[in-house]
Order: sequence, then C-alpha cells, then structure tokens
Amino acid sequence: MTNIENAIKRIERLECPTGELEYRVAEVLEAYNVASRDHITIKKQENEEEGNEVYKVNIQNNNRSMMVQATSGQDDYVTKVINVY
Repeated sequence: MTNIENAIKRIERLECPTGELEYRVAEVLEAYNVASRDHITIKKQENEEEGNEVYKVNIQNNNRSMMVQATSGQDDYVTKVINVY
C-alpha cells in the first residue's frame, strides 16, 4: 500500500475531541509522509450530509483531495470519522 492509502485507513479510524479533527487529519497525513502541514488545507464544507460534518482536504504537493465525513457524539465532545472518499 502507498503512504496515502495507509493514511486514509488511519483517518477512517480517527476519533478525537470535537474541534480537533482538522489538526488530527493533518497530523496523520504528515506522519505518513503524504505532505507537510504547509501543503495541507482542510476546510469544513457548508453542506452537511445527514447531520454529519464534511471536510475537504487538499494536498497541494501532489494535487490530490479527499473528503472526510464525521459525526459528533451525543454530548458533542467527541468527533468520529465515518467515511473518507
């Protein structure tokens, strides 16, 4: 598997405190040598799907992007990734 494939598999299992998702996704991409933080842009999208939050991740050095779909727990303390595409 390539670094990006391994990073995506790790992001798919990600759970973190609410508000830290962007930081954690960037941290995983950097840890798997996909890109350095200054080449990663993550923006929350306006359109939420089925009550979930959607983030667009742009990786500038290889012109790739992905979408990360996440949901918050009952008390909104934890965010869990439910899909990466």
